[in-house]
This record gives sequence, C-alpha cells and structure tokens, in this order.
Amino acid sequence: MNHPHRINRRTFIKESVATGVGVVTELQGATLGGIARAACAPNSITATVGITKGPDRADNAFRSLQLFKKQIAAAIGNKRVVIKVNFVANQTWAYTRMQHTEGILEFLKSIGKRDVVVAESAATGNTMDGYDFAGYWPLTKRYPVRFMDLNQEGFVHGHIWLYGSTSNNTQRRIRLCKMYLNPNHFIISATPIKTHNTVLVTMAGKNIGMSAPMIDIGYNFNQGGAPSEVAGAAIREKWWMHGYAGGSSYPPGDFQALNDNVYRMMAIYGIRPHLAVLDGYQGTERNGPHAGSGIAVPQELAVASLDWLAADRMGLTLMGSNVNVTLNHTLDGYPMPYPAVLNYCWQAGAGEWDDRRIQVIGDLGEMRGDALVGNASVYDYRPNDNQSAQLNMRTTPREGTLINSIT
Repeated sequence: MNHPHRINRRTFIKESVATGVGVVTELQGATLGGIARAACAPNSITATVGITKGPDRADNAFRSLQLFKKQIAAAIGNKRVVIKVNFVANQTWAYTRMQHTEGILEFLKSIGKRDVVVAESAATGNTMDGYDFAGYWPLTKRYPVRFMDLNQEGFVHGHIWLYGSTSNNTQRRIRLCKMYLNPNHFIISATPIKTHNTVLVTMAGKNIGMSAPMIDIGYNFNQGGAPSEVAGAAIREKWWMHGYAGGSSYPPGDFQALNDNVYRMMAIYGIRPHLAVLDGYQGTERNGPHAGSGIAVPQELAVASLDWLAADRMGLTLMGSNVNVTLNHTLDGYPMPYPAVLNYCWQAGAGEWDDRRIQVIGDLGEMRGDALVGNASVYDYRPNDNQSAQLNMRTTPREGTLINSIT
C-alpha cells in the first residue's frame, strides 16, 4: 500500500537532522491493522505481519517496523534492545546485511531507544571478524550501539535430547547464553530468509533458538574454556543440538533431534524473539546456509512482526511451493507445513502458524496470509539438495517432561 504521507528512512534522517530530535511525527495510518481487522470475522485474526517492498534494503526494514511503531515502543519500554544478527563467516549470501541492521537502528533511533547492542554467536569463524566482514563498524559512528559476542555475558545450564526417537530419553546438559534469559532484554531477530541443510529453512526462530548454546569465545584461537562435561572442542555444545550423531560429526546429525532441541530452546526454555525483522531482499536458495546462492531475481522485501512465528510463516510463503512442504498434519483439514520445529512451536502456543489467522499489511496490500500465495512477490526458491532427508519428522512436539529446569 502506497500511503501518501508514509515516513521513510530518508525522510526521518532529514527531519531529525533539521530538528535535532530523534522522534518523528506519527506515521499516518499506523494502525493499519485496525482497518483490515474490522472487515474480518471477530476473533479470527491472531497475528499481524507487515511486508514492505522497495529498492533500498535499509528503508524496507525501517518502514516495516514503522507499521508497528506504537506497539514496538510499548513492548520495549525501558528494556535493553538486543539485535541478534546472523553470520556465517565469510559466506557471500548467508549473513545479515549491514543495511538491514541499519534500518532497524534507524527505527530504534526514531522512537528514542538508545540502550542497544548487536549480538551474534557465529558457529563458524570469529564473531568480531564477522562484523568486520559485513561492514558493520561504521554504524557505531551514527547510532548509539555496541557490538558484542552473544557468549560474553555468561551462561546457565539446560538439557537437550541426544536422540530423536522417543524410545530413547537420554539427555545432555549444555550451557546456554545467559543474555537470552535476562527479563530486561528485548530480543530482535534480524536475519535473511534462506534454505537450510538441517531444518529446511532458517528465519527468525532458528536464528535465536540455535544460537542459545554457549560457544567459548576463544575457540577460534585454539583456546580452551569449555568445562570437562562438554568433552571436546569448545563449540561442541552447538553440535550436540543435532543429537548424538551431531555431537560426533557436524552436520547433519539426527534431524529429528535437532527439531526437538530447537523447539526445546524456544517453547520449553522460552528463548525466542520478541520481534522478528526478516530480510527478504535477496534470500538464499539451494544448499544454504553455507553453500547456498542468492535467488536470481531479488524480491526486495522486508517482513516484520511482533509474532515471530507468524513472520516466519509469511517468510515461508514468500519462498514459494518448492520449500513449502506439508508436515502430514492438518488443522480442520487444512495442511500445516514444515519446518517441523515451527509447527511444534505453534502447537505449543508460541505463536501463529495458521496463515488463515495472519493478517498481512503493508506494500503488498492488506490480506489474509493464505491469500499471499500466488502474489507476484512470491519466488520459488530452489530447495536444498538434501531436503527429502529432512522430511518424515514427527507431527507433534516431544513433551519436555524430563529435566526442564534451567540452573
């Protein structure tokens, strides 16, 4: 939807420089959700997702958040904002672009939020090197932001499954990044849309859930630090998320165990984003994340929602039919798709996964989420070569009845 008085990033920068303040006037029509909601049956819409489209990646992110300006400002309150980006060290396609993060920072500036950090826990390579590779450092000159390694604020202990089969309930204690468990932190998941070699696709949820296991900062420099219980390299705890096989060889490990363990992080331990901002400008297809390639025709999109699961659901729709595979699970006869871990989170009440109950607002128009199928902005991503091996997962989540506590 092209609103005649829409505030874009350039307008905000120009006005804030002229006035010397970091707050803009209210976005005209900011409560777009109320307009479309009135036309729907009562109580039928449970989540709203904003999608913006344009040639400027930073501006797309900024405008997608402007759609929820009041709600986001209220949700953050006085909390410290943690923007969790996604790096795959020195990989051409699979990292969060600086411009996407810049748009988020510009939005936070527009609502007066100054206690902001960008954090990552790179599984390959060094996190600080990732900031350098992705060109992040100049952002510190324009915004009140610090860059951190997600692992540098200590850890707590949790437990994960070693086997995907429910006939083997063996668990393992691992360390989890303490930053995620601080109730005074507001977590933003800022990640590109991409295919994946273990859970079909990766978006806002996996960006947080899979980064929860602790990685000793010095592992890239052959430094120790992992306690004896880890029994191996300091990165091994992330490997164990893939189950027993993942703890010995990485990846792919046990696909079912990985789905169960990422679900465990998000639904059982509550380690999940408060806000999702997906970069759909030019996502990764085929053998993502490490060996993927950018889609041939950029979609030029950003996707935002205070319901992270609904954002991932719309992100999946925007990836087209090749990766939108039904999990042999229906709701009222309506097919519910993979990834299994996201379907499990929906079943546990962690967000909305039924696209009929998701309202889409923004540049693509106002519609129910299921009407997004067939939209001109949908692109048929080529799936990972091993996608078939990632299917045949259990249709329901594994109950977290064994050793659920964090210590």
